[in-house]
Amino acid sequence: TIHSTPFGNEPSARALACSAAAQQVTMHGGYGTTPMQDFESGAYGAGPAAMKSPFSTRKRQTNLASLVACTFVPVMTFASVFSLMSFSLHYSDESTCKALSFGILFIVLMLGWMAVGAWRRADEGMQDPKWYTFVFVTALIAWIFAFVFGNNNFKMNIRPFMDIMNLNIYPSVDPAQYRGQQLMDAGRIIFTEDSHLDLSVSMGFRNLDTYCVAPITSKTAANATAGGVPSYDFWAVGINCCSGHAPDFHCGEYNNLNARSGLRLMRDDQRAYFRLAVQQAEAAYNILAPHPIFMYWMQDPMAEVNAYQDAGYKFWLVGVAGYAGFQVILVIIAAVVFSKFGI
Repeated sequence: TIHSTPFGNEPSARALACSAAAQQVTMHGGYGTTPMQDFESGAYGAGPAAMKSPFSTRKRQTNLASLVACTFVPVMTFASVFSLMSFSLHYSDESTCKALSFGILFIVLMLGWMAVGAWRRADEGMQDPKWYTFVFVTALIAWIFAFVFGNNNFKMNIRPFMDIMNLNIYPSVDPAQYRGQQLMDAGRIIFTEDSHLDLSVSMGFRNLDTYCVAPITSKTAANATAGGVPSYDFWAVGINCCSGHAPDFHCGEYNNLNARSGLRLMRDDQRAYFRLAVQQAEAAYNILAPHPIFMYWMQDPMAEVNAYQDAGYKFWLVGVAGYAGFQVILVIIAAVVFSKFGI
């Protein structure tokens, strides 16, 4: 059956076109927009456009954690190894001290292994290999610096302090009546009131530095001879405080009238040069020094002993604080470089 519309009620072509345009506007969400633009701007709902990147907050947290780790780990590495190498454990049990130090080095090398793994997984975007590499390199530098400078602090300050404290104290020693063999374990010697330096038979030996010596004697020294030849076993020492070719010793407290004590020389690397200076004095002045003991001439040796310890602690404190500041500067520089240059 064919149905026909009454004459005059057929939709015109203009009306059909307007209806189609209205439907298109309704479907696309607005005049002049495309479906893709509507999706991006939220025309089909604000859901997709309102969603934030799930990595943005996480990335900021990771960067903060990286900055803290890159500051804390190398500084703790430096402080730990520096302490082990500087203080009493190095003196009482050197093998344990070095074993612990190399154990920390093993942990640092594990950081390097983690950095290699982070570079291999860099495409996953879960870890930042740059910070892993940075913390490994700076921690390794911290370990090397701490090991070297801690060992130097120990040799220069802490070991002399510990050596002297473990040696004996001898009071009221007449240098004319005692031989060096009798006081081989002396760390500090307090001489008799009439003891003094005999500057007339002082001598110096030059090897880059000038190693100066002068015998410690007393009024009874004329009685202390071996076959008519004066014998001196206690010698005051100093470096670069005499000419080396004339009896002009002016080391330490040589002109202090209250100085009556000696502090034992503990530097093994210097002892041989002072011995050569004594041998020169023996030849030049026709004297004997069969078993010389080298000492720093002073009034209060205990103050000097404590100065060794104070210097060791000061060196440690300055070293840790200095490296902490150095590490903070490195972290700031790395953060700026990584963020601005996209390395």
